[in-house]
Amino acid sequence: MIVRAKAGRDSGRFYAVVAAEGAELLLADGRRRTLANPKRKNPAHVQATKQRVSLDALTDKKLREALKPLNDAVSAPKTKPNQIRKEVIDDVEAGCN
Repeated sequence: MIVRAKAGRDSGRFYAVVAAEGAELLLADGRRRTLANPKRKNPAHVQATKQRVSLDALTDKKLREALKPLNDAVSAPKTKPNQIRKEVIDDVEAGCN
């Protein structure tokens, strides 16, 4: 199962659930947290998605490739409010001339 972290310094990032150990989930993303060294996370701090990834013959590289589109969308730079205001002002000035 693929989950999104809701809390902590990694909030917004997507991970694959490798295993459940007691009351914690073991999560991996293939880069910062490899399959050999998964991250422990409280299930209340993650949000489940409908997407799944098979753990059969899964490698860190395949995991990175599966999560890349999701994590790229999260880390895409956002337009700054001042840039938006400047664009609106430029549009208004162009229409007034």
